[in-house]
Amino acid sequence: MHALELRDNALQWETERQNRLLQSAAEQKKKQMRLETVQRERAPAGTEGTASVQLNEWVDKVNAVPDIRSALIPLDDVDAWSKPFSLAKADMEPWLSFFKGYRQSRLFMSQAAHEADNPDAATIDYPVRALLELKNADARIITEPPVQINGQVEYFDTDGTLNAGYDASQFRALLRAAVLTHDRQLKLAEDKGRAMGDALYEALMGEGHSNLIGAWEKVFRRKPSIDELHQMLTSGRIRVSPERKAAAVAARKPAPEIPAPSPVLRSTPERKAAIPPMEPPKPRQPAPVMQADEDDEDAAVVTFTSTKKKSELPRKLLWSVAHAAVGFVAVAAYIYFF
Repeated sequence: MHALELRDNALQWETERQNRLLQSAAEQKKKQMRLETVQRERAPAGTEGTASVQLNEWVDKVNAVPDIRSALIPLDDVDAWSKPFSLAKADMEPWLSFFKGYRQSRLFMSQAAHEADNPDAATIDYPVRALLELKNADARIITEPPVQINGQVEYFDTDGTLNAGYDASQFRALLRAAVLTHDRQLKLAEDKGRAMGDALYEALMGEGHSNLIGAWEKVFRRKPSIDELHQMLTSGRIRVSPERKAAAVAARKPAPEIPAPSPVLRSTPERKAAIPPMEPPKPRQPAPVMQADEDDEDAAVVTFTSTKKKSELPRKLLWSVAHAAVGFVAVAAYIYFF
């Protein structure tokens, strides 16, 4: 990753500049002595002490600051900018002011502006923390930002002023102007540092936190729920919803390493033994006709005869009664008429 590589790269440009400053420490001390000498020679009588106090704290004054940008953001035209260097490791102006403004940007919590001397990952704003965790990135790429500038810092020409032969009033006026310019340029450096941090925040988050949501989708292979997104924006934590936790854990692991699913702890109905297929019923064979012997035929005749007699008995009785009645009527009629 381009941003991660820049984190550990020492900038040759800034390193050489810092080395030059260390080597010129002795010359700076000599310069201080020359300033004091010239001021005493040119100061009116009775003002030597005041001038000495003022010059004892004199350092090179910033006359102009370059533009600054985050080296974490890809750039097409790299030739217009210096090599990346760590802004947090620069211990002089205007870098301290650049860094102070950077700590006031949206990348950090509000208290970060008051803790510039002790940068800590705990001061990083919540959405940025969540993005770093999703990308498994080191927080130092935010707390120790790699930066680039598009030109040299310009300083007040102290040597030229000393050798110009100005009188006392002119010399003091130049010193006052240098101090005022220095203060304005440091304020400008602070504004540029804050703007650089805000631009990096927008680049990291994307429109509507689209990059943050995209990083979540890349890890969990789904969009975050409203509650999950709320957790990232308000606490910087990656919390998976309980109902999706098991699926999310499985999704983050490579496929060959996914463990076998645990058995479901619930009772399952016992399987009934499979019913063997029933054979289709065989067609019923007609009972064999058996030839009855003579005894069976006689028994059948007797049975038929007894049955027939039982059915004819009531009929014969009825005819007998009818004949008797006719006979009785005939006898009665005979007697009546004769």
